[in-house]
Amino acid sequence: MYSEKVYRRLVYSNSIGFTLIELLIVIAIILILISIALPNFLDAQARAKVTKCEGDMKAMDDAIMSYYLDWKKFFGPFEIKRLTTPTPYIKQLPNDPFGPLVSTDQGYQTVLGYYGSPIKRLYIYHGPPTFDTHPGMKRLGIKWVLTGLGPDSGWFDNTGSNSNRYPRYNPTNGSRSRGNIERVGPGQIPQDKYRLFWD
Repeated sequence: MYSEKVYRRLVYSNSIGFTLIELLIVIAIILILISIALPNFLDAQARAKVTKCEGDMKAMDDAIMSYYLDWKKFFGPFEIKRLTTPTPYIKQLPNDPFGPLVSTDQGYQTVLGYYGSPIKRLYIYHGPPTFDTHPGMKRLGIKWVLTGLGPDSGWFDNTGSNSNRYPRYNPTNGSRSRGNIERVGPGQIPQDKYRLFWD
């Protein structure tokens, strides 16, 4: 007869299962695959939001121009709700996919004062008289600017001596790129031309 030690060896050596090392190797492989896929997923998410932002701004551009055709003037800063009342030029004001504005931003109190509490996810609009007296803006014919916050959810730069500047979004900087997405009108004036004179 087998002794108890020999019996235990025979029973436990034939049991089915994974060793600890095998499990650790599988977990390591899964983690490596996640680390490869996650940044691509986050970048795709940011690119989709930027595309939505640009589409929203195009629709709002059309609505602003329709308002102008009816009233022969552009409405003032932060009066974006005029696109829906009393005459609906756009069915509903779109939400900025990167909003709402972060509370630490230098422009937070200004936006809060115009859009109310809790702070809305609306795009930031600047219209007359903001650009009426600026020589560069007059030369380019700029009357209004729509601003989307971009992946950093900030309006101003908030860094040192540049704290009162508006950074530009650059898609080559990855999913957490700082900077705003802007549409300048009327006439789809390039953001770089606008920033050349305004910054």
